[in-house]
Amino acid sequence: MMIGIGVVAAAAIGFFALSGGSKKPATTQQPSTPASTPAATPAPTPASSPLQLQSAKQGKTPKEPAPALTQATLQELSSLLDKITTLRNESVTARAGSSDNQTARAKMSEAYDLLQQWQQKVDAPLRWQESAQMEDWAQPAEYVTLEKLYAKFQRLNNEVRRGGGG
Repeated sequence: MMIGIGVVAAAAIGFFALSGGSKKPATTQQPSTPASTPAATPAPTPASSPLQLQSAKQGKTPKEPAPALTQATLQELSSLLDKITTLRNESVTARAGSSDNQTARAKMSEAYDLLQQWQQKVDAPLRWQESAQMEDWAQPAEYVTLEKLYAKFQRLNNEVRRGGGG
């Protein structure tokens, strides 16, 4: 009985949401944006701010030692991701703003090459981190920070590959 009442209530809420609510016309209108806006020049690459380490992750004592991973290495990886982001944005701007496909592909290819360099630099630390996550090992702050950077790397890697890089 209670389930039936819940289903009816959910259906009523869904119907109201899909019907658009009130039938009164809207009194405020948003100004329409022009269909064609001039392509903005890409902003210069911002100086990479110092990378803040995440807090260490608690867990079991690791069965094997973590490969060396310094804050300087993490800062270098972060700067490399910033450069890749800039190249990707310049590629999108070149393609959308002036239909310059050759420049766009060249920028995406350069971004892809930098992504490959990034992947090679963190190969051993990422393998250790995968084991640490699967075994619930304690992880130093550098590795928790690497995990955040790797999430950004994966997003950029997908965007660059879909954009014609690689």
